[in-house]
Amino acid sequence: MKAIVHQGEGLDGASYRDMVLADVGPGKVCVKLKAAALNHRDIWTCMRAEPAAPPCVLGSDGAGIVERVGLDVTDMSPGDEVVINSSQDWESREEVPLGEYNVGYKILGFPDHGTFAEYIIIGRHQLEPKPAFLDWREAAALCLVGITTYRALFTEGRLQTGQTVAIPGIGGGAATQALLFAKAAGAKVLVTSRDSTKLETARKLGADLAVASDDSWGQVVRDFTNGRGADIVIETIGEATWKQSIAALANGGRLVVFGATAGSLVEVDLASLFLHWQSIIGTTMGSRDEFREMLAFSEKHQIHPIIDRAFPLSEGVEALRYLNTARQMGNVVLDINI
Repeated sequence: MKAIVHQGEGLDGASYRDMVLADVGPGKVCVKLKAAALNHRDIWTCMRAEPAAPPCVLGSDGAGIVERVGLDVTDMSPGDEVVINSSQDWESREEVPLGEYNVGYKILGFPDHGTFAEYIIIGRHQLEPKPAFLDWREAAALCLVGITTYRALFTEGRLQTGQTVAIPGIGGGAATQALLFAKAAGAKVLVTSRDSTKLETARKLGADLAVASDDSWGQVVRDFTNGRGADIVIETIGEATWKQSIAALANGGRLVVFGATAGSLVEVDLASLFLHWQSIIGTTMGSRDEFREMLAFSEKHQIHPIIDRAFPLSEGVEALRYLNTARQMGNVVLDINI
């Protein structure tokens, strides 16, 4: 089968090539992929991979049609339309996985083969029915950013109707999905960006306030909320936005972190933190329970992920390079068998 595979160093190690498809073992399902979505994790995988590591099919997000099933799979049949939960073997929100990242807890696409391929062999428990209201591109794009932002907003952030959410660095798939989820939940949403076009798009998507990412946007959030600040700040940027994210946070607010694209080393004034009853919460991905809840929430509110650009699978390396420019507004996807 054809796939986008990484072996070597950096993005130069990614290539479009043939890979052998494994057998469908017990409890496994072969899915003919229709579309896959890119995430910054795919770029980080390329950048951090050991040069001597074996080839690995990239990609965490995907949607497709069941081709065949292995022994013991009795509740799924060829022809079923499915989406892939890339948060591997995490069943319940009540307990987070033990062990280190990529050892005790894994995300599809490294070290296990991922979705940038014509087919994937995956455990039955990692599949859910595709929401009928989404097209193939949207269904693929919803998976990783959907489960990540759903857990960040609702499980960790404890978002309630009428609260205020600040999202610095609007533009990527996760930040854009957080905007859509928060608005559907009845929140006021404030976003920032250095790109005026992205700010205008965010306003059209429902952002109540969209402002430039400068050295004072934290105060702008406070002014907009009559001095109170944001109940939740969704932080995916890190060092570049951290100071203003803290400045924007209300007393008792939750700063929920699941990314650090601009650096992971930041300073925290502990006295200010506890004197304002604030919380800094780290999270990544989510459980199977949350994935199912996220799909139901998206269907209830008819939430369509924003698709910025689609590439054919054969141009998957170019898609990775495009994502690395950070020019996108929403999700970048691969058309595979559409």
